[in-house]
Amino acid sequence: MRAGMRGPMARTATGVLAAVLLGACASASPRTAGQGSLPDRLQAGVRVASIEGDLATLQRIADEHGGTRAAGSSGGRASTSFVTDAMRRLGYDVRLDSFTVPLFSEVGDGALQVVGAGQPSLIPGTDFRAMLFSPSGDLTARVVAVGFDPAAAPGARSGPGCASSDFSAQPRGVILLVQPGPCLRRTQVDNAQQAGAAAMVVSYPEWDPGFVLRPTLLEPGGLTIPVIGTTRQAGLALAAAASLGAQVHLRISTTIVDQETANVFAETRGGDPRHVLVIGGHLDTAIDGPGVNDNGSGTMTLLEIARRLAAAGPTAWKVRFSFWSGEELGLWGSRRYVDGLSGAERGTIQAYLNFDMLASPNGARLVYGDADAAPGSDAIARLFADYFAGAGLASARMDLSGASDQYFFERSGVPTGGLFAGANEVKDAAATATFGGTAGEDYDSCYHRSCDRLDRINTQLLGELAQGAAFVIGKLADGQVDLGR
Repeated sequence: MRAGMRGPMARTATGVLAAVLLGACASASPRTAGQGSLPDRLQAGVRVASIEGDLATLQRIADEHGGTRAAGSSGGRASTSFVTDAMRRLGYDVRLDSFTVPLFSEVGDGALQVVGAGQPSLIPGTDFRAMLFSPSGDLTARVVAVGFDPAAAPGARSGPGCASSDFSAQPRGVILLVQPGPCLRRTQVDNAQQAGAAAMVVSYPEWDPGFVLRPTLLEPGGLTIPVIGTTRQAGLALAAAASLGAQVHLRISTTIVDQETANVFAETRGGDPRHVLVIGGHLDTAIDGPGVNDNGSGTMTLLEIARRLAAAGPTAWKVRFSFWSGEELGLWGSRRYVDGLSGAERGTIQAYLNFDMLASPNGARLVYGDADAAPGSDAIARLFADYFAGAGLASARMDLSGASDQYFFERSGVPTGGLFAGANEVKDAAATATFGGTAGEDYDSCYHRSCDRLDRINTQLLGELAQGAAFVIGKLADGQVDLGR
């Protein structure tokens, strides 16, 4: 699940969840198998212990490869090999689509300090990080706060920089301090560069010390100034320095090297090729963690469903499992796939289901309900909602917009759906009353961090969502639903 995206390309990365309840009481037990239909057999066959075993493998891969499975890294390639071998053993037709990605890394410790006697240094990794694809930089310049709101609420996206004129009145050669705006961070950076800024610092109102993420600037091309994200507290300190006309020393050292990665496609040998169900999730992780929940939980759920589907026999529709790479960079793998489809190929895809983060420790049962989804998507959402209601489990709809790999399918007119357990949104009292957990805390406080490990996953929630995914996949694969395609 990507961090730091906003507007037409993504959901809000942080903030209060806006959800519409769809189901019943969350305390009931999961449903049991029915009369042997494909949906019921898949749902009943899912084993959480099997998913946990696969997650342990992904964690081991990350531990053996520098703590990450990012696209283009050795850990990413090892993850691809693991999934490829597993799907081939199950008898699927497997194809790899290789491409290159820019592998970003931050070298050594950066620096961010107000110049002057007695001024404390901010701590890299705790108070600030370089954004993904930021160039290196080492400079001392005056810091200028633009439209900075000290009282901005967590999740607020009202900062300037989304219009090219927002920085036109600012002096050249300064470090611009802003808060995230209602657009891509890349847009804010492009406009800062055009205005002659020497660097940009983006202070996130919801970030506290020790919880600093690394939003993506989408691609390295065209970037010339260093860009960092900071906590709310660091932003306040820099805003105070700006009011005094103080200078700030900023230093980061980054590298970007093109490396090979691959999407993995595995499809059933049978099924009507004119009716294809594509299901997927991203196999790559953020560069700062092993990604057991994000998104080992989604992809290993797909691997478990693939086991059960292989044993279930022929399906009416052809099913294509997709393990995407480069999602954390900006949906690189799924964009490449959708953009490469011919009109005829796109017409055979009846639906796309996405599974990204299904085991959040303080999570919820959230059903994709994107406002811009193609016709037929609401029918998929109702399938998930009806399944959970029948199991006596509450669910809610959430608009994820462009935060994960369903985005380019939506844009191409394919009906989409999926499940989500929550990322770094703060769980409010209403959601806590519905789903349990702890109010005022993130759905997953280790989102995009090194602590996203096996010992933190919510196994009960993972089982509930995995069974729901299996049931709906079974309904669609069996040709039981008319989505108007």
